[in-house]
Formats: sequence, structure tokens, C-alpha cells
Amino acid sequence: MMDPTTIVLLVLIVVLVIAYPILVSTRNKKERQRYQEMSNSLKRGDKVLTSSGVYGTIVDLHMEEDKKIVTIETGMGKNKGYMAVDAYAIYTVFPDEKEQAEQQKTEEKTNAETEVQKSKKDEKKEEDK
Repeated sequence: MMDPTTIVLLVLIVVLVIAYPILVSTRNKKERQRYQEMSNSLKRGDKVLTSSGVYGTIVDLHMEEDKKIVTIETGMGKNKGYMAVDAYAIYTVFPDEKEQAEQQKTEEKTNAETEVQKSKKDEKKEEDK
């Protein structure tokens, strides 16, 4: 007969062997979904960073067979260059100033509405007492 420590250790190992792949696949699914959404929202003029560390601005988007190809402009002036990459090579898209200002206004409005709701709840609690 096995002692309780061995049984607990075996149960823990079995749980980890089962849980780890589930957790990893969930994380990968979320990341794939994020990349898919980002890939679908790409547009000309977006400032981007590729997964290889190249900064640039999107100048063209087109489909080649079943892949979305993004042409980015890198460098400035005499050092300007163009690079075509797969849309999935885009690591991040930087919001432009207009979008950033709109997003900040929306966040401020949401925060203000939340504060109003909290104060109403607090007033209601005080009235109930």
C-alpha cells in the first residue's frame, strides 16, 4: 500500500499533465484571435512594428493567393525603403493621434459615468440606513 504523500504527488502530476495542454491551447487561441482581429483591421497609413523589429507605415494591402500581404514604408528621405510582409508578421499597430484622442475621450467619459453611478449607489445606501 502507498503512503498518502505518494498518492497526493501522483494525483498532482496527473492533474498537471491534463491541465497544462488545456491552459496552453486556451492562451494560444486568444492570441490567434487577437492577431486575426489586428490583421483584419489593418489599413493604409497605420504605423506598425513587425515581429522582426522593423518600424514602418503601411502603404499597400493586397491578397496573394490566400495570404494578406502588407507593404510597409521604412526609413526617411534618402534611406526610405519598402518591404512586403505577411499580415501576421505585424506585431503591433500604433494608434494615430486622432484615434488616440478619441479613445482617450471615450475612456474619460466611461470613467465619469462610472463615478456618477458609484456616487448614486453610495447615496442610495445612505438613504436606506
